[in-house]
Amino acid sequence: MDKYLEAIRRGEDVRAGLIELKLRCKEDPKAAWALRTEDGVPKLFEGLLSHEDAKVRKNAALLLGELGLDESAQALYDAYEAEQTRFVKSAYLQALKELDVTPYLDALRARYVELLAYEPAAEEQKHVAQERSLLQQLLSENDVIEKHTFSGWRRANDVIFTTEYALREPLQKQLESRSREEVRTALHPFGVRVRTNELSQLCRLHTYRELLFTLRVKGTIRGTADELSQALLDGGLVTLLEHTHTEDAPFYFRIEVRGMEDTVQKTALAKELAQALEQGSGGKLLNSTTDYEVEVRLTRTKDGSLYPCLKLYTIGDDRFAWRKQTISASMHPSLAAALIELSRPYLGEQAVVLDALCGVGTFVIERNLRMKAYDNYAVDLYGQAVVGAKQNAAAAGVTCNFITKDFTQFTSKHQMTEIFADMPKRGKKTKEELDALYSGCFRQFSRLLAAHGHLFLYAGEEGFVKKNLRLNRELALIHEMKIRPKEDGIFYIIEKR
Repeated sequence: MDKYLEAIRRGEDVRAGLIELKLRCKEDPKAAWALRTEDGVPKLFEGLLSHEDAKVRKNAALLLGELGLDESAQALYDAYEAEQTRFVKSAYLQALKELDVTPYLDALRARYVELLAYEPAAEEQKHVAQERSLLQQLLSENDVIEKHTFSGWRRANDVIFTTEYALREPLQKQLESRSREEVRTALHPFGVRVRTNELSQLCRLHTYRELLFTLRVKGTIRGTADELSQALLDGGLVTLLEHTHTEDAPFYFRIEVRGMEDTVQKTALAKELAQALEQGSGGKLLNSTTDYEVEVRLTRTKDGSLYPCLKLYTIGDDRFAWRKQTISASMHPSLAAALIELSRPYLGEQAVVLDALCGVGTFVIERNLRMKAYDNYAVDLYGQAVVGAKQNAAAAGVTCNFITKDFTQFTSKHQMTEIFADMPKRGKKTKEELDALYSGCFRQFSRLLAAHGHLFLYAGEEGFVKKNLRLNRELALIHEMKIRPKEDGIFYIIEKR
């Protein structure tokens, strides 16, 4: 490192030396520490912030950021204020992100507001957008950016409650029965579309996955990024945000494109559309990859067009606040809640419930939140999952006896009136291993289930389920529904004769 530092001190190959030192500091914290302790180093680099070469100024700023010395903040801020070259200004802000900028927050906010109203020429749009984005990150990290409060609960909202395709009709019935006033609903490929002024009431349901807001567009949209932007703005994107939030624009957003397999094409579209929306909205919409409150979601349809909707992160979702712990195989609680709603005619308040392969307890918890059972048991071989299940149950206020054990070896003096089981995916298991697992589980279902009790089974291996129903004739299939056809996910309701 010494040779680069000495060359910089002599004024030789300064730019190359700064780049090399910056890379070393980024890769090795010890290198940054060694450089920080070198006599006179911070002042040396601060002096380069006024160098005649713009790229020297840029790399000196970034290197000071890597060193993380708060005493350099004043020099960096002064250089930022004086800088006339657009691409260098962003380097100062990048460096200041690593330092204490408290004394400069008012001035940085003033600059941010100035840039919001500024209409850059075509050749400077990229650098202005970058500077504005970095300012937004700085201010947000220091809680200077004002967050938005959703206030549209009692207005007439057009929304989609998303769910699995097969679960749309049960959700539709729930939404209609939950409403205190007449509500307009319609099935939608994503779930159920609803026009309601009782959003706060309907949002409490556990059986939908996401809440999406629709725009006033005729079906789908297509075209260039500029044409898509215009369609979204004409469809009331900004108006919807302004009418449903207390605070004024700007609103920070991200673009989410779904159903497009070409990653390069998808990334390019998101980037171009974000820029078009910023420009077309006159700064009322600002793109941010970190502190966004709005997701503009575009889902590609079979004919190649895009269906637009919004997800608002200004609406809190605490329906599953109990879910403190998860594992990769965890069922989403909205799916568990929907399957329990399908099971509702067979549930009882005096039930003795067993979650046979409990994971983090999703089934047994959602079952008890829907209707409290008399007694609850849950079994899983994976100890870490059981620890998580205990934490989740405590957070939900559900009392349950959790047992760490292979379910096929589990014994109980109690007969269960309800057994829930989310069967594991095939994964790396061989066909023979999966066959043995299903056989062992079904023997247990038959042994543990009381007469006229019910088994609620979510499984992806139809062949093994039907085989074991034939072998265990006391278990009678009374209902089955394909939930996720592509994944072969089927829900079975089975009764013990």
